Amino acid sequence: MKLMESDGSTPSTFPALGDTAYDVVVVEPDALRRSKLVMLVGGKGSRSFESVAALAEAATSGTPTVAVFGPSLADDEGFGPVAALTDDHPEVGVVLVADQLTTALLQKALRSGVRDAVVLSDDDDPEELFTAIARVGSWMVALGTRPVGNAPAIAPGKVIVCFSTKGGVGKSVLSTNLAVALAQRSERPVAIVDADLQFGDVAVLLGVTPERTVMDAAAAIHHDDPELMRALVMKHEASGLLVLPAPVEPSTADQIRPEDMLAIVNSMRNFCGTIVIDMPPRFDDMVLALLEIADEVLLVASMDIPSIKNLKVGMQTLDLLSLAGPKLRLVLNRANARVKLDVKDVEKALGLDAQFPIPSDIAVPQAVNRGVPVVLDNPRSPSARAFEDIATQFLAEAGVEEPGKRRRFSR
Repeated sequence: MKLMESDGSTPSTFPALGDTAYDVVVVEPDALRRSKLVMLVGGKGSRSFESVAALAEAATSGTPTVAVFGPSLADDEGFGPVAALTDDHPEVGVVLVADQLTTALLQKALRSGVRDAVVLSDDDDPEELFTAIARVGSWMVALGTRPVGNAPAIAPGKVIVCFSTKGGVGKSVLSTNLAVALAQRSERPVAIVDADLQFGDVAVLLGVTPERTVMDAAAAIHHDDPELMRALVMKHEASGLLVLPAPVEPSTADQIRPEDMLAIVNSMRNFCGTIVIDMPPRFDDMVLALLEIADEVLLVASMDIPSIKNLKVGMQTLDLLSLAGPKLRLVLNRANARVKLDVKDVEKALGLDAQFPIPSDIAVPQAVNRGVPVVLDNPRSPSARAFEDIATQFLAEAGVEEPGKRRRFSR
């Protein structure tokens, strides 16, 4: 089933594949569409099937395979047999080709076991399809060569949540800048998850387009496959940070249950060294669950009485619920603001030392308006140095030795 022309050469129509270690097949009930897909992805050497059942019967156990499902299978009836196919043949990864791809359709596809989906019409460039096939093929090969037995265990990633009981105190700015600073200086991958499902700003602050979101991850978690979860997160090219943005539509937030969010974070801990979670400014079941599993809780307050009052009430609530406790660390934003309020007074009111003061700095709103974290936009600014100091503290506590060349801007 290798993608080869009749003369044995690699087809020129498939530059992303080349000489692969996996097979590619086409599944499409409509004969005309099936022929077009076969010619597109590999020519006469590709095998094709008119049904999922026919593919399942002919599949060779242990051979990494990418099954390209045609548009006729992009519905509930077509998704039905996919789960059974991938359960019986875990070496098969499915790429769905659809005429149009809605969020609802993508969710159903991922839940059924589809690993990637692309939109392809007669006028579209097939490069995206080639890339999807190559990506899924690489997963199948990697899954087949995954070490077993006495392979050394990797410690699960550390979870840091940034939380406040009041909006507008700089919580999301802290989350994104801390995550970027950690990503630049950590050997293991670092990720940020936007848990403010209705009004999250992580994607905006990082300047990325949310192609995949928490909604997509929630649809895929039942597979219990870290490789699939890793494929869903986006990458912030400037820093290498992995990003899982909030849903684009606020109305869809209610569809994500607290157990879904916990499963997403726990899955990401399998391949990330640190996960920073930007939390919504409220208490609900999801927030309480994330606070409970967190290794560190950064409480964010600004130098004003309403912020400090709300944070005090929040800390009392956490104390009543026996959550957080020694995990709490106070981040005081705009700590140098001249507002006739002293840092020591804030510490006394909250009963917590301001371990991480962030100075008021014009570089922060300038960076926010550019969609670039200040640690990248203006790394020598006072605020950027403060964010770097927080990252340095966490790395030191984790016993991470940083390469000297990565510590470019230490105070």
